[in-house]
Amino acid sequence: MLLRRITKHVKDQNWFAVGIDFVIVVVGVFIGIQVANWNEWRAERYTERQILLNIYGDLVESSMAQARDVTFLEQQIQDQSIVLKALDACQVSPNEDVLFQRGIATLGWLNPPRHNSRTFQELTAAGRYDLITNAELARELTELQSVVEWRGGVYDYVTNILVMNRERVDQYVRYRIDRTIENPMVDNPPGGIDYDIEALCRNDAVANAISAIQYETRDRANAYGSILEHYDAILPKIENEIESRWNIDLKRERAL
Repeated sequence: MLLRRITKHVKDQNWFAVGIDFVIVVVGVFIGIQVANWNEWRAERYTERQILLNIYGDLVESSMAQARDVTFLEQQIQDQSIVLKALDACQVSPNEDVLFQRGIATLGWLNPPRHNSRTFQELTAAGRYDLITNAELARELTELQSVVEWRGGVYDYVTNILVMNRERVDQYVRYRIDRTIENPMVDNPPGGIDYDIEALCRNDAVANAISAIQYETRDRANAYGSILEHYDAILPKIENEIESRWNIDLKRERAL
């Protein structure tokens, strides 16, 4: 209809009407482009919100698992100190027998760094990291990924050391699956340990192996503690970003 009207105005040489028609067309195209841009912007902001919510959920899950692992590593270090003390004295105190067994049973237990990076990896693979409009937050998320990869880069190397040293201890003990050892960090605690303290303390290689395991366990506890600190630092920033822009109180939801 508009085209027919313009054609008629041109034939009639009604240039004023042609000008009005031209303005209408330009304004209509401009408004159409603006509406399309606004819809695209709104869709991207919705996508950004979902991405940040997903990343937040991933990091909360990772933080909780990492905190548990750090606590477990600290427990192992304490139990290993009891084992080493008993080996030095060549006797196990009756009230520390369970801890001695637990220390032997959990020697070298180590998980890789806890980092659920599913959303981050999907975002990177899609080449849409630009969807996170807060440049500082995007930078810190990238740094967090780098820290986890750096701290976890020696996991295989450390695991090999732990396995090698544990084998030097295992030949002097017998594991009993018909017993359990109380362990608040393990859902299904391992079986008990039969041991000959005199045989264990006579061989310096046993104490040396346990001390080497304790050294690596302490190193991993420190490394994983650093990752946990990064989680604790970035989670409030994501909470503030989501609350300030979309009025979603994640701090309250997390506390419930």
